[in-house]
Amino acid sequence: MATPRARLAFTPTLLALLVACEHTRGEVEINWTIVDRAGAQVFPSGELPDLCDFTGLLAADDATPTPYSLAVQMRLCEPGCPAGCDDPSCQLERITYACDAARGFSSVEARTEVPYDFHVDLVANPDTGPDTGPDTGACGCTLTPPCALVPGPRTRTVEPGLVTDLQVYLLVLGLDDIAAASTSGRTRLDLATCCTPDPSCA
Repeated sequence: MATPRARLAFTPTLLALLVACEHTRGEVEINWTIVDRAGAQVFPSGELPDLCDFTGLLAADDATPTPYSLAVQMRLCEPGCPAGCDDPSCQLERITYACDAARGFSSVEARTEVPYDFHVDLVANPDTGPDTGPDTGACGCTLTPPCALVPGPRTRTVEPGLVTDLQVYLLVLGLDDIAAASTSGRTRLDLATCCTPDPSCA
């Protein structure tokens, strides 16, 4: 006697939701590799197992280093917005990936007529308490030169139900020698002069 096979029952409402989702959202894939100024691989498959354990001075008047994590952040911005993508009014969506992630795969609102400007940055998240630890994004800052160099924006449309591949981003960390900067499980990189605070922080 044949064993009955389990069947997944779809209600008309569920089917409608699935169809609607497929026609309104697309997927965006992004990969990154991080190197130091000498071109040595930092992460992934490099000197560091992740970007979760950094330390450094975060402000000019800091007396002691603060632990922090780094993460890759992708901003989806309106092309040609007068204020520029650094202004929250021009940002349509902002996605921050985990400090141990080496790639990102995100569902976003499809746009077939007007594209997105995809901006990628490295952001620092201070570990100063239970609500501001790594990957929370609470009052973090965006690394600017000379702390980090990142490629310019990439402009792409996003088709519903399909994957938009942004390819690989090469990000340069502002350290001459990643191996020499890493001691006792943390990597020293001071950010006092090159980390722009998140404008959404209170």
